[in-house]
Amino acid sequence: PSPSPSPSPSPSTPLLSPSPSASSIATLYNPSFQLLSTSGVCRTDDQNKGNFDELWGKSYPECHDMCLFSRGCTGFEYTVKGKASRCKLFKGPILSTLPVGGASCYKKASKTELGPHKKRL
Repeated sequence: PSPSPSPSPSPSTPLLSPSPSASSIATLYNPSFQLLSTSGVCRTDDQNKGNFDELWGKSYPECHDMCLFSRGCTGFEYTVKGKASRCKLFKGPILSTLPVGGASCYKKASKTELGPHKKRL
């Protein structure tokens, strides 16, 4: 009889792990954003008249990167309700937040907030 095959080594990182919160991702993923609220939507001076692009079905990293690499983006809002996710990319200054469960608001850091060694895109 031939020897039985040895079990394959298990991966060092589990394939399915709990998703980190959006706020911990923002801190670890890139210091270019300031978390304004983990339970609120972003508000600008335009009275919510559409000074943003709204995208559905995007992941948090996709939303983050779209704002990070867009010159006109001042911040983003990421909302998850059930299986639906919404990403709002703001084009004007984010001045405040409004409490809404399931939403997080992130403001893009200014050049001075990034410091001399960082470069804002």
